[in-house]
Amino acid sequence: MSSNDAGNFENIPSRLTQYLRGAAVDFDREAFYYFAAAFLGVFYLRKNLLTGETCDFLEPRKNTRGNIWYGHTGRIVLIGETLFMMRSSPGFAELCRRLGGRDFRSTYFEMYAARIFLEAGYQIRARPESGIKGQDFDFQASRDDETVNVEVTALTAKRFSAQTVENALNQKRKQLPDTEPALIFCVFPEDWALTPNLGGLLNEPVARFFQSTRKVGAVVFMVETYVTDKDAPVGNFWMHHVCLFHPNPRKPVKSASFFAADAWINTRRSPGEPPTMRRESEFFAWADSIFLSRDSVAQKTQGHRD
Repeated sequence: MSSNDAGNFENIPSRLTQYLRGAAVDFDREAFYYFAAAFLGVFYLRKNLLTGETCDFLEPRKNTRGNIWYGHTGRIVLIGETLFMMRSSPGFAELCRRLGGRDFRSTYFEMYAARIFLEAGYQIRARPESGIKGQDFDFQASRDDETVNVEVTALTAKRFSAQTVENALNQKRKQLPDTEPALIFCVFPEDWALTPNLGGLLNEPVARFFQSTRKVGAVVFMVETYVTDKDAPVGNFWMHHVCLFHPNPRKPVKSASFFAADAWINTRRSPGEPPTMRRESEFFAWADSIFLSRDSVAQKTQGHRD
């Protein structure tokens, strides 16, 4: 891949930047973030993320006010932002293959789990399924002299069940080898968050799981939670994660302190103002550099017309 000429961003195909620069003249800045993120999906995944035909999980459904649900916008931007952040990772091509051809909800959370490690300074590596027991885990995260093998499971049961959690953890551990520290992400549906004393209830199956194996050094529970009512035209949601460590693992994870920071995806606005997303990553700087060049593109286009 060649570098682009919109700022100092490495490993961005020039044709991608050129297309977005030409398209930017049709958007305001907030809408352009959404469009740029969606086009990264087209470019890297060969998928149109803006239609319900892609998958129900990304369906741009409307609320009772006729507005597209803000969670759809947040998910699209999160996907595009993460693709941009991971473009130079050794596991990027495999991640794109999975997002393009497998269950999207599962791979969405797998992608986000990999992003957590990436932001903590790890290199992400992944490979296609081999069908060999103990070698088909989702990805490896490496930093300094540590490599962590990671499996991600996204539960779908409508109601909390300790047995569902324990069964999923036991199934996933079979995919993990004994050679390096191992970690399992367990994503549960948002509806589970309404379960009274959920934290205590989750501790029980994990404790039994840890008693049955020393292979897995930690279990990270994760949920996508909507803070603002789903019928609101704008709002925010967050990725909440809690890490439970094995008391005596065979190969402990050196540090997982970075799991303490939940991620907010914000589309909140003041009355009369367009939605805004958090702008902490390189993706937004890149999109801004393209958007700010739109005036020169428009002037050149007008000059040709004159």
